[in-house]
Amino acid sequence: MTTIPPTCPDFTTHPHLINGRGCYQCQCSSASEDQGTSQIASELRLLGIDAEVHQTGGFTMCVYIKTGENSYIYANEEGASHYRNDEDDEGENLLFFDDPETPEVKAQKLKKILDHKKIEFSKIA
Repeated sequence: MTTIPPTCPDFTTHPHLINGRGCYQCQCSSASEDQGTSQIASELRLLGIDAEVHQTGGFTMCVYIKTGENSYIYANEEGASHYRNDEDDEGENLLFFDDPETPEVKAQKLKKILDHKKIEFSKIA
């Protein structure tokens, strides 16, 4: 099984240390697993949605879903927001997840939002 984001070719187990320090790629993978974004991205992929995981600073991980040339959704354990590349905004909150919801339920809720807003997102492209 491929992890999202992928570990490096030398990965054997977390923490994957190189010269006493974790390799960046494996640190991102581990942080994503710990924060639940790997699991949400995996579930989205099972639903046919192209999802990646991005490191947004300080090993804060977000599921990334491209919604057009100039727009994307960032999601994490808490919820999801829509952003536009050409605007310097805080993003539009799309949904907040209830605690505890499984990654599968979170992915299904995101898919429902994507299906509902598909026309709106296509206008941004």
